[in-house]
Amino acid sequence: MAIKFVTKKEVKKRKKVKPHYLLVYNYMIGDADGNTTEEVTVSLDNPYVEKYCKLLNKLNPTKGYWGVSLDQDRLKDHLKAKQITKNDFEFLSKLMFENYEEDDTDDDFAYEFYDGVRSETEYSFLTFEGVDLYYVNEYGQKLETKFTK
Repeated sequence: MAIKFVTKKEVKKRKKVKPHYLLVYNYMIGDADGNTTEEVTVSLDNPYVEKYCKLLNKLNPTKGYWGVSLDQDRLKDHLKAKQITKNDFEFLSKLMFENYEEDDTDDDFAYEFYDGVRSETEYSFLTFEGVDLYYVNEYGQKLETKFTK
């Protein structure tokens, strides 16, 4: 397998895009029948992105379940298990399940998250395995991100 390096000249030829975040939801299909992802575009100035990613990535299976499922009833289980606070629950519910007011100016960015939230496919359930956040620069290059303290 040969590795091809992109030259500066090739990068400059690419059509420029508006820089943004790419949020990737990682799922296991059924009981390990495979993996799938859902991707959503998130604005760079979205004030919710860091908190949202951190909260989702800290969810662990609750009592009686071997995995995490992104549905509203199961999110309540994470609240009961004290993995998240009541404020965290309301925050996640707003962003994951469209529980926001369309005319509320504080929620201009809430709609960017929910398209990636899944708990099942047409043929099986999905187990949530975390999110990854990438920065996509003006040349369309996808770069890894890390949150600092």
